Amino acid sequence: MKKIISRRLLFILTIIAAIFFSFVMFELQVLPLKYYIPLVVMIFLGAFLLYRGEKDKHNQHSIKVTLLKFVNVILAVLLVVGSLYAMKGSDFLAAITGGGDQTIEMHVAVLKDSPYQSLNDLKGKPFGANTIDAVNINKTEAAIEDEIGDIDVTAASSYEQLINSLNQKSVEAIIIKAVDLESLDDIEKGFNEKIRTVKKIELKIPSVSANSAKVTKEPFHILISGTDKEGPIGTFALSDVNMIATINPTTKQVLLTSIPRDYFVDIIGMDGVSGKDKLTHSAKGGMQCTIQTIENFMGIKFNYYAKFNFTSFMNVVDALGGIDVKVPKYQVIGRDDGVFVTKKGKYTIKPGENHFNAKQALSFVRERKAFVEGDTIRGKNQMLMLKAILKKCTSASIITKMDGVFESLSDSFETNMEAKEVKSLINMQIDDMASWDVQSYHLDGDGSQRTKTLATVGDVTKVNPLGMFITIPDQTSIDQAKQYLQSVMNNEIIKVKDE
Repeated sequence: MKKIISRRLLFILTIIAAIFFSFVMFELQVLPLKYYIPLVVMIFLGAFLLYRGEKDKHNQHSIKVTLLKFVNVILAVLLVVGSLYAMKGSDFLAAITGGGDQTIEMHVAVLKDSPYQSLNDLKGKPFGANTIDAVNINKTEAAIEDEIGDIDVTAASSYEQLINSLNQKSVEAIIIKAVDLESLDDIEKGFNEKIRTVKKIELKIPSVSANSAKVTKEPFHILISGTDKEGPIGTFALSDVNMIATINPTTKQVLLTSIPRDYFVDIIGMDGVSGKDKLTHSAKGGMQCTIQTIENFMGIKFNYYAKFNFTSFMNVVDALGGIDVKVPKYQVIGRDDGVFVTKKGKYTIKPGENHFNAKQALSFVRERKAFVEGDTIRGKNQMLMLKAILKKCTSASIITKMDGVFESLSDSFETNMEAKEVKSLINMQIDDMASWDVQSYHLDGDGSQRTKTLATVGDVTKVNPLGMFITIPDQTSIDQAKQYLQSVMNNEIIKVKDE
């Protein structure tokens, strides 16, 4: 026991822990050298002073020696724990940065009352597919043929024709992208209830390349895209959140520009698609398609994207111990006091300060039916929630909650920004400890309009003779947003006018 707690052994263990900690922090590269070097010097000096102080020739078991040895043990443990946390943070950054392969989930679906239970049951049977997605259909066809041999695929020129072919049994199965299944209900109400999937096939496509910027020296744009669909973050899914985050590291200002999901715009960059559609449908072509679509009508060039799954992202709220949001007094349908009840969870939310857990937060950011302005208010609430989360993540209290935040974000967040760029931003923030000014702006539009045709769907009058609701962009709002964006990029300090 004396050897185990000898001052020399404790000194060696503490030095090893100090070297380990120093190496990990150096590799992590988030601590500026002006803090890193003094910290390392203080750790090694402290270890040496403890070693010298534990020397007591007259009484090896004095209270002083025991206390110093105890402090030595605590120092060694703290260094090891700190190293492990730093390594976990580094692994987390590696996991969420650099982008990743996008996954397209393709379904082979049959009528629910058909006798086919597996892909093998469809040997020799006719398949159908929409020619609008020829590239992915061909890849899926090849994957099916690898499993059951040659198949015959009848090309449909529209989803309506594809639905009719399956209903009339001129084909026994259809090949369709998972993200397009929702569109079938836009053509024939309840069609998804009539079919079932017998096979899912995942196709991989390369990640979206970043347009790298000097993130600590020049302003840059990030597309923030959010979905409430469950599953891997890299899987194609319709986006409910579309924001432009314009970040200026020089002026320490962030501008969040929110775009309604149903904005009726030209879809750019999707094979086989031309014409106007809801912005959310651009996600059917992947992140690159959404990026090019927004770049086209906003006249900007994105540097990076950040994609998150709202359903799992809200777990961050619980990891942070809840989030406080100041809710404005909105025009609520059927009430004049601004109080509303969420459709999901039936939570009553009042104007003013509200404390949300994860379930309440998710219900809050999903709600739109309660408001006169509908989806416009949902977009504003999503922005309020993200700003509140950002504020708490930059507060001192985050230190004790980082482990939970890392765990919550690891499966629900992805960006094509490189880890070294994120680290340089962290390094800059620790170096100057500056406060950031976050401004927000919401693009407006007329959400009462309808269209009978969507570029990625086609004719939608079968399910609703009046067509589908869309949001017609307000050009004045877009022009104002462009001015704000350009001002931030020009190193000008802006103050967004109250909406």
